Amino acid sequence: MKSLGRLLLCTCLLGVGCSRTPQVTPQTAAVSPAPAPPAKNFDVQVPPSGKEIIRALLANQDVSLAVDSSCSGVGTDSRDTNIGDYISGFLAEQTNKKGKNWLDVSARPGTPAGTEPMWQCAVVIRHVDGEDRWGWGVTFLMKARDHTVARNSVRCTGSG
Repeated sequence: MKSLGRLLLCTCLLGVGCSRTPQVTPQTAAVSPAPAPPAKNFDVQVPPSGKEIIRALLANQDVSLAVDSSCSGVGTDSRDTNIGDYISGFLAEQTNKKGKNWLDVSARPGTPAGTEPMWQCAVVIRHVDGEDRWGWGVTFLMKARDHTVARNSVRCTGSG
């Protein structure tokens, strides 16, 4: 009888142990970060496309407006602190259906002396409605080899 009781007890313990959901500990719950995508290399003779330039601008929206004196006091709100705030304000102005609104996006060779090949990129948000004409934007240097932005090269452009 003792053997049968032990067998029954072991079977019950085994059944309970196998039916429970496993406990998640912090070590098992941690998610390892996704591997970084391989660095892209571009033909240094081919300028970046408009899409690549805009993507680079968006990826660097956290650049402070203190990056250059040309960015001091710019924007559509006195609380603007970075390139993302600055650009977002002028893009939001494009919702006005009056007049013509468009983007000028360009790249031209812009290698400073003694550095690797770079492109001088520009994104200008344009608006024309009769006498109301303006274009505000940014310029920056983009490395030709991997299309990364030289963050300290960001400059704010504009005319009212």
